Amino acid sequence: MRRRPHRRPGVIFFTKMTHLPPRDSPAAIGVLLLLGLGAGLGPFFFAYYDASVWVPIGLGIVVACAIGVVARPLRPSGPAALTLGGLLGLGVWSLGSTAWAESVENAVVSGNRWLVYGALLTLMLVLVRSDRRAVWLLGAAGGGVGVVALSVLARLLGSDPATLFLNGRLNAPLGYINGEGCLFVMGFWLCMAVVESRRALMAGPAAALATLMAGLALLSQSRGAALAMAGSLIVVVALVPGRTRRVYGLLVVAVGVALAAPPLLHVYRHTAAGSVPPAIGHAAGRAVLLAAVTVGVAWALLTASWRFVGSQRHLAARARTSGSLLLVVPAVLALAVAAGSAHRIEHDVRDQWHAFTHLAGPGANGGTTPSATSSSAATSRLLSGGGNRYDYWRIAWRVWRERPVLGVGAGNYPRPYYQRRATTEDIEQPHSIELQALSELGLVGGLLLACFLAGVGWGAVRMRRRATHAPLPRALTVGGLGAFVAWLAQTSVDWMHLLPGLTALALAAATVLIGPRCRSGPAETSASPAMKVPRSRLGRAFTSRSALALGASAVVATLAVAGASLSRQGLADLYRSRAQSELHANPASAITDANRSLDVDPDAVQTYYVKAAALARFDQAAAAEATLRQALAREPANFVTWTLLGDIAVRERRFGAAGRDYARAHALNPRNVPLRQLADDPRAVLR
Repeated sequence: MRRRPHRRPGVIFFTKMTHLPPRDSPAAIGVLLLLGLGAGLGPFFFAYYDASVWVPIGLGIVVACAIGVVARPLRPSGPAALTLGGLLGLGVWSLGSTAWAESVENAVVSGNRWLVYGALLTLMLVLVRSDRRAVWLLGAAGGGVGVVALSVLARLLGSDPATLFLNGRLNAPLGYINGEGCLFVMGFWLCMAVVESRRALMAGPAAALATLMAGLALLSQSRGAALAMAGSLIVVVALVPGRTRRVYGLLVVAVGVALAAPPLLHVYRHTAAGSVPPAIGHAAGRAVLLAAVTVGVAWALLTASWRFVGSQRHLAARARTSGSLLLVVPAVLALAVAAGSAHRIEHDVRDQWHAFTHLAGPGANGGTTPSATSSSAATSRLLSGGGNRYDYWRIAWRVWRERPVLGVGAGNYPRPYYQRRATTEDIEQPHSIELQALSELGLVGGLLLACFLAGVGWGAVRMRRRATHAPLPRALTVGGLGAFVAWLAQTSVDWMHLLPGLTALALAAATVLIGPRCRSGPAETSASPAMKVPRSRLGRAFTSRSALALGASAVVATLAVAGASLSRQGLADLYRSRAQSELHANPASAITDANRSLDVDPDAVQTYYVKAAALARFDQAAAAEATLRQALAREPANFVTWTLLGDIAVRERRFGAAGRDYARAHALNPRNVPLRQLADDPRAVLR
């Protein structure tokens, strides 16, 4: 008989302890609550889009991340290593693109933003080491979005609901319509994670809040949000186990939103002179509130009934079978309606594709108004394909084809856009994270972005295996995967990735999917061995000792670069902001602070503009022109600098030189009508 190897009690105790979840320290939970709530409440601060906001916050995150990495070294899973490598790599490559980018300033800002995202994800991975902590993070984020939704509802029912809207579309509090829609679609999935709970007192309110967020997303009339909702629905339903309860929850919420839809759609259709009448806003608020309450009560009752039936052994199996079969009915009805309307659908798709590719339909300049649409799209712009996206994407694709390996440099898409655009809309990015990475960072940037997305996808597949056996991982997968896919789908047709507040929500969702966490909960600790996911060869390669040492060194070095670059940008922005505020009252101090800013960052052309304006107030036209020439030496293709040179020449009555400067500016921005007029007649400035 073979003797079993002897093990000391201490070894056995240590082995068991290493598989226990870490204690939830108040400090870790406090930081997670701060991060989650900060991301969820971001719309109150324009999602931290302003560099004067996100740069100091980002510097604090980098410092906290460095402390966390040193104090609690991270042993990342394969998906986490791949995701972090892609995200931090985008930041480093963007900073590196200053070597060939015309606008060094834009490349630095873009690189710093990516590095802040990477530091935030690293910090979350350091902190989220158990499912309980993941719940704290997503719960705080969902709670923050819930506060935003309830504040919008209160204003809808208040005395002046028109302040929430821009051209009949929900715009406040975030200040960007499409971002508003994306926020509520992401919040919808954070609520749906709780809707599947078997506790009626939790599932009911969550369903009510999910209905409210879906209704507010509809009020935004954002086609990107509609795409985000459709894409995330398909992915979550297809990938995450436990579909029966989830589909029923989605159907109940959909019925509630459908009942509230007419008053919600009336807001866009009945906008008068760009303003929403108070009665229309109040009707929309009452409709979405009534729908939310009704859905919440109905789902709570259904959840309680479902739990009661499940407790009866002789009814449970029959109820599960009947519930699955009942879902066939709406699916068959939907297919029948689609088959009967195939000809009309084909015709509409063909018309909207023509409008998309020929820059026809709504918003020749980017907007969409009821009067500019067909009768069907006048009720809701969600069915319209018109707009300017095709122009943005066409130019980005051509830029990448011309410089496929390196691109034009991070943040440098505006230069070729203004030269080649077919519309008069002023934008700074191609409204697609994939095309922006390719056009600005080339194939290298595209591959780094692919690594980031592939890592999250890999983590989602891994989480799916855990979700098969336990409700808590299933809820985390629903919330995390739904929110991340919604963000990804919309930022693929927009610029959500440039809004730090919304991207922070997506990174929190990604953390839940890719983080290596100890199992928490009796349902998992007592699961069968089949539940334990073996690490693949690729996963073992990512987490080997040499790979971990190399990765840790790379992360620390990247954090050091990020801290230095953010400090430089923040200090230069601080001096420039002071110079801007002093420009009218004290131009001498403005010149001093502008020089201080340029000492820190000599590539910031905006600072040269402030300095030139201050010099012009002292009637030092030659000095102001010399300052603008310095800016021109750094960005020769910046039409704004040429325009300002023309303005100075006009003030000096050098109309010939002014005409040449305006003509050069117009050549760099040929769709700008005022520049063409000034090039023809510089004296028009004086009139």
